Amino acid sequence: MEISAPLSAECALTDLAGGLALVRRFTRLTLTAWASGVEVEDALLIVTELATNALRHGGGHPVLRLSVGNAHVRIEVLDDDPVPPVRRPVGADGGWGLALVERLSLAWGVGREGRGKVVWCALPAGAAELAG
Repeated sequence: MEISAPLSAECALTDLAGGLALVRRFTRLTLTAWASGVEVEDALLIVTELATNALRHGGGHPVLRLSVGNAHVRIEVLDDDPVPPVRRPVGADGGWGLALVERLSLAWGVGREGRGKVVWCALPAGAAELAG
């Protein structure tokens, strides 16, 4: 009998400059290694948005967590601020981020995680396995 274990990986978010490049690279390499079938470019846009929000507004030591389940990849960004993100009206000064996350994902949401929160989304994917 074969039981598949869920795949998951985490990466600490450090700063807006070099940190965003690091989490994008981490995301690309991880999703490619998993042969997840997810649209990697969509995942990179979402990771960039959620990581930027956590670094600008979340406080503490934010973390990116990627996991794969039945036909989806879950992207989570955890931070120490319990206040959920607020969707702003779209305009010349921003407000596109959460609208983009909503448009590209199957579902998204916010939950409590420790003393802070986790902002998550799910992207459609095929059956994932480690690429060989």
